[in-house]
Amino acid sequence: MGIKRRTRIWTTVGTAALVGGLAACSDPAGEVGESGAHNPATSEHAQNGSFEAPSTPAFSEGEGESGEGEGGGGGGEFGIDPVAAENDPVVYGIAIEVMRAHYLAGIDAFQAGDRTAGAEMFAHPISEIYIDFEPVLEALGSPLFGETMTAAAVAPYSGESDEEIAAKVEAVITALDDAEAYAPQNDASAGAVQARILADLVERAALQYRLVASTPDAGEAYLDGYGFTKGAERYADRHMNTIALADPTAAAGLASAIALLQTAFPTPLRPETLSADADMIVAASDTLKAALPALD
Repeated sequence: MGIKRRTRIWTTVGTAALVGGLAACSDPAGEVGESGAHNPATSEHAQNGSFEAPSTPAFSEGEGESGEGEGGGGGGEFGIDPVAAENDPVVYGIAIEVMRAHYLAGIDAFQAGDRTAGAEMFAHPISEIYIDFEPVLEALGSPLFGETMTAAAVAPYSGESDEEIAAKVEAVITALDDAEAYAPQNDASAGAVQARILADLVERAALQYRLVASTPDAGEAYLDGYGFTKGAERYADRHMNTIALADPTAAAGLASAIALLQTAFPTPLRPETLSADADMIVAASDTLKAALPALD
């Protein structure tokens, strides 16, 4: 790792930590919502430094009693192994989409009134995924975008307008779109890879909803699940046709599971009453996982 890149990476880590500290003592852009999600003083991120994540790079097997996952078998946050990501298009794609889910959830929560929760969502993927993932991007020839993520994370605390903050978040989304094109290749078809990535987003959202349904004060899990649902919606819009060509049954199951998640996470702010059936949603995700063929 070159000195310049190492300096940039640690500057980004420091910025993420600074943003967390600012969130603890000030309200981003002057307003705070009431959901309690991602409050730095109480969040599971702050207390445990971890995140509900699959126990393998592609799929999870459930959360622990506290709602925290076991972590990736190969290392890395969110159950994502940065070493595997350099050669496995599924792991690479999951890393991209999990980062994206945070920005989709964050901007929606920010604009819906929970500005603290939204602003924190912009910072989490920097230290928890991107820092370890940047060498993968560089090895694969992808443009790097740590500074773009940092700009979005800092913007809510820098007196920038809502329009400027939204533009910086959109710049991150665009950078993630660009990075998606640099995914490693293997013998699996594009549709099979995309089905696995989408099923992972579905599973992450399903597990978050199960946690939310069983834990009344799990505001953080709700916003995480909302982000994975929005990410799944967006990914399906872009790739479902290719998935359907490769596996029509999987495509239908994915569409049905996403529809269930949309009822579970209708808004970025947790509703007072949860109307979806957590067991049904998790069962739909488990069925999908079992039905997808193994990728060599």
